[in-house]
Amino acid sequence: MKKILIAVTAIASLYAHAQKFEVANVHQVATSTEAYHPIFIPGSHKILVSSEAYNGLGIIDLSTGSYKELTNARSAGYYPAISADGTTVICRNFDEMAYSTSLMAIGIENGKVETLATGLPHFNHINLNNSELMVGINGQKMKKAIRNGNASISNEDLFVTEEDLKVVLYNGNQRTVIDPLSTPEKSVNYCWSSLSPDKKHLLFVGGNNAYVCNLDGSSLVNLGKLHAPVWRGNQYVVGMHDTDDGSRYLTSEIEIIDINGNNRQQLSTSSAEIKMFPAVSADGSTIAYHTLEGNIYLMNIKEK
Repeated sequence: MKKILIAVTAIASLYAHAQKFEVANVHQVATSTEAYHPIFIPGSHKILVSSEAYNGLGIIDLSTGSYKELTNARSAGYYPAISADGTTVICRNFDEMAYSTSLMAIGIENGKVETLATGLPHFNHINLNNSELMVGINGQKMKKAIRNGNASISNEDLFVTEEDLKVVLYNGNQRTVIDPLSTPEKSVNYCWSSLSPDKKHLLFVGGNNAYVCNLDGSSLVNLGKLHAPVWRGNQYVVGMHDTDDGSRYLTSEIEIIDINGNNRQQLSTSSAEIKMFPAVSADGSTIAYHTLEGNIYLMNIKEK
């Protein structure tokens, strides 16, 4: 009896220790359109959304639920980047006939479109550093001033992307492939890579699990199964813990965990609703996510 009591006490203690966040409320955004892949627009009470297949971009005003289309460009919703002042979004336009990509800058308020580059081969992340656009293409860093400069190869700045399903870090004039999980017997593919806001840690998914490590790939921490992870500040990661039967999603809940692999907590309430692709507001107080039906929800959280 004593051993059982000790075990129950230990489990209760662990559960209490893990509850670092309180969910204040969750509510559906009242809008008339299906919307997916939300991204918070800095300095506003608005989010950027796309179609389920990442085509087109639009803006939902969270105060009114009103929707405004920015573009119907193919693949525009795949890894767009928003300027720090919230005035411009950089996105792609995939030409299926030419099998090439253009990059566009779109004014969030006025909808003005500027073509930044055309005829580009496949690449993953779009990165913004102040007014400079940076992408990794075929092992080289392309850099372009949004407002005036010409495209060129840069040897400055720091960003992460994926090339040939490997994590690649561009740091100054150095290009480093980060591949801590592969072995001579098995090559591991990676996705959903990102830098922490302070640019001290890498986050990525290899296999089913999410990992955090230093910029050189050292001090690897396995966060467990967590898909589409995003940063909440520099110490926490938010993602979706989903299950499937090989052809469709069965469950998916929103979870948070610290970068040491501790204090894992399910934030959403378990239900039949499939909750996917979370985004976190700049102050860390709000999480947005979509469901399979194209509903957008906002979850307000606070750290205990």
